[in-house]
This record gives sequence, C-alpha cells and structure tokens, in this order.
Amino acid sequence: MNKRIIYRFCILSLVWLLFATAQPSLAQSQDEWATKAYAYVEQDSLAQAEACFKQAVEAAPLSKQSAMLLSNLGAVQRRRGKMREAIESYTSALERAPLTVTILMDRATAYMALGNDDKAYTDLCNVLDKKTDHVEALYYRAFIYTHRREYAAARTDYKRLLTLDPIHENGLLGLALLDQREGRLQAAEQQLSQLVDRYPDNATYWHARANVLIEQELYDLALLDLETAITLQPADAELYVARAELYLKMKRKSAAKLDLDCAVTLGIPRSALSELYKQCD
Repeated sequence: MNKRIIYRFCILSLVWLLFATAQPSLAQSQDEWATKAYAYVEQDSLAQAEACFKQAVEAAPLSKQSAMLLSNLGAVQRRRGKMREAIESYTSALERAPLTVTILMDRATAYMALGNDDKAYTDLCNVLDKKTDHVEALYYRAFIYTHRREYAAARTDYKRLLTLDPIHENGLLGLALLDQREGRLQAAEQQLSQLVDRYPDNATYWHARANVLIEQELYDLALLDLETAITLQPADAELYVARAELYLKMKRKSAAKLDLDCAVTLGIPRSALSELYKQCD
C-alpha cells in the first residue's frame, strides 16, 4: 500500500479516536459545570452561577439537558435584573424543547416585565393550547386583556381561573378591579370583602375596597377601611394621600392637610401635592 495512503489513514483514525473518546468528557464537563452552577445558586452567588450555566451549555450544546440548563440560566439572569438576556436564554431553550409549558410561562412573564404584552400573550396562548387549566396562564392573560380593555375576554379567563381555584388571591383581586372598571361596584365590593375577610392583614385589599366604597359615595365606610390600611402600613405615604382626598370629599380640610403633611414627611414631594394643598385652604 502506498505510504502516503497509509499515513493519511493513520491520521484519520487518530482523529476519529480522539473525537470518540472526547464525547464522554464533554458530557462529564457539562455535568461538572452544572453542578457548580447549582451550588452557586444555593449560595446566592448569581454572577458565578450565570457563568457556570453558560459553560455547561457550551460544553455540550446539543445534549438533552441543554434546554433545562438554558432555562435555569434565564432564571438566574432574571434575578440579576438582566431581563433581555433572560428572554434570549428562554428562547434558546425553547428552540431545543419547543412549547415546553414552564419555559413558555417564564418567557411570558419576562416579556410582561418589559412591557411587551403582545409577545407575552402569544406565549400564554400557546400554554393554554397545551394545558387549558393552567391557572397562572389564565391570570396573566386576563391581566393583558384588561390592559387592552378587552373586558369580556378578561372576564372569561378570570371566571375560568376562579372555577379552578376559587381562592386565588390575584384572580379575586383582578376580577374585583375589572368589576370596578366596568361600573359593577357592588360586585367589586363583594369580591374585595372576600379578600379582606380572608386576608385581614393585607392593607392593599382594605385600600382597594375603600376606593370602591368612595365611588359609591359611602364615605364613612371608606374612611374605616383606609384607617385600617394605615394601621397595617403606617409608612405607606400613598395611603395618607388617599385619606386626604377622602377627607376633602367629606369637607374635612384640616384633617386632609394633616394627612398631606404626613405624606410629605414620608417622602412624597410637596410640589406633587400642591393641588390638594390648595383645596385645603
């Protein structure tokens, strides 16, 4: 046999042998990087975790676990406030594992955090196409519908959600606020009363019900709710502003001014409240 042919055969054989023996080491390298990444996550060392997840994916980008690693990379980037990078990681994960519900949900909420409701809506619809009883997908899609003023569609999703989970906090609050927007004030009050009864230590629900009571001109009842909210969160400047506005409706100007002063003390610029101060004169 020609010496040149023999030499080329030997070289090709050596290359194949090196490639074949390298595969286990690549897989092992990915496992090692992943182990380090998870350890860093437990230590809350997120920068190091992000770097290790990237190395893990690069070690074997076509492996079965790369989609999961990319999803975890997105979660770490999200915790670091790197929302756009997180979306890119989720997208790469979905290229490897299309229509995976958990990854679609993660990307949808990341899109919403950036204000990109249209792309979030597409992901949520894909989730609900695969899993019609996905409670959180129903909630977020109802939220988007409400933001778009597509109230009938929002109501359908909220009702479906509450059929699946009758005590879902965000679902109850979302439906109450939807009722308020549509002028169904008694229905909104009933929904918020459920939340107040179930979560009496949550000032948000007392404040929300006060707003509905104010729209119904039930000022004395609204005042009781705002006083409870302020007792629960005495450092919330917005609650003092809300009570000041209510006092003005009740012609109690001195009390309104005192609440505005409290709001300023708690950090709201006096200039932002100038119109309300004028009404106190």
